[in-house]
Amino acid sequence: MRVDDESIPVYGTPDGLPAAHISPVYGTREPAPSADAPDRPPVIRRRSIQRRLTEAVRRLVRTVLEPGGGNELDWSDYPGIHAGDDQSVLDGLRLDDVLDRNDRVLARVRRALEAEFRVHWWANIDTESLEVQDNAWGGASMLQTARSATWRTTSGLTSVEDRDMAARIVGVALTHEGFEDQSLQRLDDEWVLSARHADMPESVLTLRLGYSEFEVTLDSSGVLATELETEFRLRAEQFSRRDA
Repeated sequence: MRVDDESIPVYGTPDGLPAAHISPVYGTREPAPSADAPDRPPVIRRRSIQRRLTEAVRRLVRTVLEPGGGNELDWSDYPGIHAGDDQSVLDGLRLDDVLDRNDRVLARVRRALEAEFRVHWWANIDTESLEVQDNAWGGASMLQTARSATWRTTSGLTSVEDRDMAARIVGVALTHEGFEDQSLQRLDDEWVLSARHADMPESVLTLRLGYSEFEVTLDSSGVLATELETEFRLRAEQFSRRDA
């Protein structure tokens, strides 16, 4: 249906009175939708746009063609974190062994500092947490991050000499447990000792030596549960065949 331009008052003024005689009122008339007017394009929300962009990027980056066939491999289904890390995962400790090892290491650190400085430990967060890790292509892997309980003391160390001794005592204990890669940051309000285990899965202990308290945690990432080992191998083989 055609709308005559002359039938629309100037600036929407009622009855078409000249704009000089009445203050303009914007938007007082809105053309009625016509039956034969074309449909409006759908409204694309930001969330939908983000989802489409993510899917497009994944299709370009994460998929490869399987040799000798037309089937596509969706790398978001890769059971590890990065391509080719499956063997190092299988060579590492399983989840139950990692949790037992981490409990032993934390207990050794607490006992060493308690014996030397008579500090009292308590578990601020007394439960371990397990969290499934995403792989490099945005999918859920079959590996987990194991976070230890957070242990704190009711007192700390004020002298530089005592902090230095505490760091050395813990460093020796951690070296015996295989945490050979160690670094110490001497900050104004606390010292932070970080130690990384030499073997897989990746495990990092963090000890904070403050004026008023100590805090120690131990987190391991890329950990495989024993009951998932068979499925992990089968899924990993689908992605390693193309390199054979």
